[in-house]
Amino acid sequence: MSDWPHIKSQIYQEILQRLEQNIQEAQIAYVQAKESRDSDTKSSAGDKYETGREMMQREMDKCSALMDQNKHSLQIIQHVPIHRTYESVEKGALIITDKGMYYMLVGLGKISLDQKDYFAISPESPIGSLFLGKKVGEFILLRDQKIHIQGIY
Repeated sequence: MSDWPHIKSQIYQEILQRLEQNIQEAQIAYVQAKESRDSDTKSSAGDKYETGREMMQREMDKCSALMDQNKHSLQIIQHVPIHRTYESVEKGALIITDKGMYYMLVGLGKISLDQKDYFAISPESPIGSLFLGKKVGEFILLRDQKIHIQGIY
């Protein structure tokens, strides 16, 4: 048997780091777009100036939304107990199946640890919603493929 609590803790830490990194990268991109927008000098071709400013404003809006999304995810996961064990799948559960391993928290995709892949999924995702409430021994059906749950930690 593997040390699931330790693995779960490592995945959680990786998720935290990724969210914090995403926030920092979005903040940097926001500042760069703002500086670019503000330093754009008005040329004789006024439409070109306005188009450039609008593009930078859209980039700022996109970065701001990305920051908000990642900050929201960070707030959500900080309230999920990582050392708890689960009888059925819910937010915070590490799900071991015959097709892969999933950590039900936020959707960040593949996380590789010790040459094994885990998938950080959101309860709101298509696969996450199928797993919710399931117990060891049960299965989900995803795109005509049965996925058997072998462990929940």
